[in-house]
Amino acid sequence: MNKNFLWGSSISGGQCEGGFESRSETVVDIIPQGKETRFQYLNEPDHYLERPIDFYPSQKGVEFYENYQEDIALFAKMGLKALRFSILWSRIYLDDTDEPHEAGLQFYDNVINELLKYHIEPIITTIHFDMPLWIVQKYNGFSNRKVVELYQRYIQTIVYRYHDRVKYWISFCEINVMNSALYMVGGTVLQPHQDREAVLHQCAYHKLLANALFVKTCHEIDTSLRVGCEVAGTPCYPFTSSPLDYQLMMENERKNNRYTDVMVKGIYPYYFQKEMLDYGIKMFEDDLKILKENPLDFIAVSYYKSSLATHTGMKDNPCLDKTAFGWTIDPLGFRLMLNQMYERYEIPIMVVENGLGTYDKVEEGQIHDNYRINYLKEHIEQMKLAIQDGVNVIGYLTWSAMDVVSTSEGLMSKRYGFIYVDRNDDGSGTLKRIPKDSFYWYQKLIREESQDEV
Repeated sequence: MNKNFLWGSSISGGQCEGGFESRSETVVDIIPQGKETRFQYLNEPDHYLERPIDFYPSQKGVEFYENYQEDIALFAKMGLKALRFSILWSRIYLDDTDEPHEAGLQFYDNVINELLKYHIEPIITTIHFDMPLWIVQKYNGFSNRKVVELYQRYIQTIVYRYHDRVKYWISFCEINVMNSALYMVGGTVLQPHQDREAVLHQCAYHKLLANALFVKTCHEIDTSLRVGCEVAGTPCYPFTSSPLDYQLMMENERKNNRYTDVMVKGIYPYYFQKEMLDYGIKMFEDDLKILKENPLDFIAVSYYKSSLATHTGMKDNPCLDKTAFGWTIDPLGFRLMLNQMYERYEIPIMVVENGLGTYDKVEEGQIHDNYRINYLKEHIEQMKLAIQDGVNVIGYLTWSAMDVVSTSEGLMSKRYGFIYVDRNDDGSGTLKRIPKDSFYWYQKLIREESQDEV
């Protein structure tokens, strides 16, 4: 590992900040708990404005907004070299006005300065599943080209404000998850008469243009800035030797990689271009020129699990264990994914999410999470092997630095963090922060890796 390698962790505003009274609502602020119900809302929330329950966990988060100094001090104690977090657009522009909210801007000034005080590299994501709800209500998200203009205004505001202190920028969180979560990632509510795939492709066209404009804006403001977009890295295996399974695997990989193909290569690959034409999406020469001239500097990637392709229906991989929440555990898949991605794109990769979401138990004021330590050890070992293979990995940031509200279930009990936060699924709890055993393990690992750097 070289001396500039970024050992760190990640959080997101919509899952941890709270501070609900000083911002407007986001898409996740109004999604209830519960895996089945929540998935329906994340994808196509037909009745999202009815607000069927009173408690919405993302509105409270874990109150990082009020406790950021205490939390960052703990991150520093753990030895983090980098923290990736998101700026809430809904805290910068509370509604459809031209003036940004100075109190919101100042909050992120404070967070960035606090991180730098401890020599922690700030890495900013502009949207992490937390588009402002007013954009959904007025424009129906990225299905409307107007939102590209609104996004450009937002990014110009924050990049101008923070570029002197923030080198690494990430446009969107897991852009390819839009394939299954149109509302959460695209900010779009599908209407009864609409074809989902057509709307998805229109959102994709606008988001890819917005990403290229983000790269352009960052480089125009400061040539030293480095810009990425996060994709969910999910290697896919064929279930059998059947050519039909292999074909499905190929189609799955294309669907997951098509956005990155455009953002890195600057052109629509033939298969994606055909999809756009089939769904009647107009592609303008000026837009394509912007894509061509503004490719990503690096790829940000998350990795949690692999998938299995079978023409007879979805199956669980019989070769792999699962987490308590049913996600496959596949450390070798991490190495395979990193190799496949680097072979395809040959630009630096920053791992910005990797972690174990499971139940933790407090025993006499301590959390003994050896299962998390083992999970991370195995994945880090495979990442190091990928680096030995020749993959240019520039950083490893776990999910998450502290316990936050899970996106998929909306629960606090699905915990990923190195720091336990005493908040329950119903919002009760003292909010006390307790370092877990994994906190001290990661602290030791970062210290040892830093000493070994050459």
